[in-house]
Amino acid sequence: MPKSTLTTPPLDREAKRRPAVIRHVEEVTGNVAMSCRSFGISRQAYYTWYRRHQAEDQ
Repeated sequence: MPKSTLTTPPLDREAKRRPAVIRHVEEVTGNVAMSCRSFGISRQAYYTWYRRHQAEDQ
């Protein structure tokens, strides 16, 4: 029987996508509405993710 190791579960697709959307706004377009439209998310979702991202960086 294999040894049990502690590992973090893989991130789901949505969790991987969040930083990509934030980076896209900051580095590519500088425009939240345009980026949200191209990724198919609401601006409200973006700002929720962005606030969470800012809190983690502090």
